[in-house]
Amino acid sequence: MQIELADIVKLYNRIDELEKRVSQLEEQVNANNTPPILLANRPNFPSECANSKYKGLSEYLYENWEKRIVLSYAQLEDILGFALPASAHTLPQSYWANTEYHSFAKSWLKLGYKAKVDAGNKKVIFERNLY
Repeated sequence: MQIELADIVKLYNRIDELEKRVSQLEEQVNANNTPPILLANRPNFPSECANSKYKGLSEYLYENWEKRIVLSYAQLEDILGFALPASAHTLPQSYWANTEYHSFAKSWLKLGYKAKVDAGNKKVIFERNLY
């Protein structure tokens, strides 16, 4: 099998294009921007979240739109503009349960996120499974 010089040049040019694209994506990630390909799959902001007391959390998750977002209780309180209720501290597994029976859970569920609490470190991990 003989490889032609023209084929080698084509492969080199293709590799060069791919390396440039990877560099662009790395710059976006390093600048803490969500790559455009991920934003293309983002749904419209759900109307169920628009008038909620927890709208600030919904907006934060929607604007950041990452696969995994970790927030401390203090960060959550800053985002929400009010202190978390005592049950978030005393019954964290129940409070952060992924059930639509809790109206505040809709603030992340309607965006395709599931919450997982790290009670010992007072953090909540939001992982997006849908979209």
